[in-house]
Amino acid sequence: MISRPRPSRRALTRELSAVRDLFQRDFKIVRLGARDAAGRSDHFSSLCELLVKNETAYPNIASWVKKKVVPGLISGERTAFVGYEHEKPVASAVLKCGSASKFCHLKLADNFQDLNLGEIFFTLMTFEARAFAKEIHFTLPESLWEERSSFFRSFGFLDARPAHIQYRLFEQELRCAAPFVDVWRAAQDKLSKLLEIFDHGGPKGQLLMSVQPSHAERILKGKKTVEIRKRFAEKWLGHRVSLYASKPVRSLVGEARISAITTDNPLSVWKKFGSSIGVPKAEFDRYVKGTSGVYAITLDQVIPYTSRVTMSQISDLVGHKLVPPQSYCSLHTGGAWAQAVSVATMMNQALATPGTKPSPV
Repeated sequence: MISRPRPSRRALTRELSAVRDLFQRDFKIVRLGARDAAGRSDHFSSLCELLVKNETAYPNIASWVKKKVVPGLISGERTAFVGYEHEKPVASAVLKCGSASKFCHLKLADNFQDLNLGEIFFTLMTFEARAFAKEIHFTLPESLWEERSSFFRSFGFLDARPAHIQYRLFEQELRCAAPFVDVWRAAQDKLSKLLEIFDHGGPKGQLLMSVQPSHAERILKGKKTVEIRKRFAEKWLGHRVSLYASKPVRSLVGEARISAITTDNPLSVWKKFGSSIGVPKAEFDRYVKGTSGVYAITLDQVIPYTSRVTMSQISDLVGHKLVPPQSYCSLHTGGAWAQAVSVATMMNQALATPGTKPSPV
């Protein structure tokens, strides 16, 4: 059941500016899962509060929350999202995952309905369903389809037919369905607009660095703060770096800042940074064998991604087959990896909990 949004009268440029300003004002979208439902977290309470406000239009919604949403979240069958502005819940969405995934619910507070946030939520729910769905469907009131059919068609939902179950008291409920590949393709087309929003709101990697999975995990958990490289450049001091965990993980897993770069012989580097390098001395020695000088790269301000973004997923999103760098590469020149990092940043920034950093992987 998709609730009625207010038709937008703003031009695209003004919409982008308004939504970007909204995210810069501490607007965050939080993803809810099993822990939230089982532990009755504050985010779960916010979700329930927003859902039951629709009782007038959907008289059985409280029962639906209790019998369907809560068990579904606990089992992992459902995922939910809550949007906050200054920690006030103003938007909610519920997705049921499966071969036939369903956008069960989407509702924005009245003063947020003219910002085209529906595109963001539809895109996020499509990303969430990508591992399961062959089809996506939802229901909506007939009048909403008549008013906003162009929006739904832009996501691949080309027509609407009477639903078998009528949720509302006084209006015909329609059902929209589309093959997942069509919705996925449409969501990919929305990325350029979403990137314009998220590229202005928060740290973004300027360098891509390949890291062994075990090293990446220690960096994200704060157990490894110095990365050793045989080749590097001091011009990267102060820049942000996106972390790519190599085989077998093959995923973008987080970001960090390069706070210091030290060049010296291996023995001196080990004496100074050994406890921060996060590997046994024997492993360090194997890596630096035959090298007269190495770079010790100190990392801080680490931001783990809420969920890893695999290279296959990101390749699908940007429409390019990506080949990870052997050591590192610059993102300043643009290209597929620069867009890939922007997409990963967008997805994880949008789903960061207000006032906190994402949890380590």
